[in-house]
Amino acid sequence: MSVRATERIIGDLVIVTDLPNSPKMVVQSVEIETKMITTVWFSNGNEYQEGYFPATALDRAEAAKGTVKSKTAVKPKAKK
Repeated sequence: MSVRATERIIGDLVIVTDLPNSPKMVVQSVEIETKMITTVWFSNGNEYQEGYFPATALDRAEAAKGTVKSKTAVKPKAKK
């Protein structure tokens, strides 16, 4: 689910939904009329990076973690 282009998300952690290894980025500003979001993050080389994305391309980092499903089921131990 994409984020909404509101000022409430400033400071939230987001990721790019379609990138499997998207960095966690902090929302720096929001342009409500154009629904574009400016984000910042540090690259693997500890360099400051800035990106400009449409709101529909981003998802909250916390919500994205919950979409991954486990491949193995945990079975309860039988009582003796």
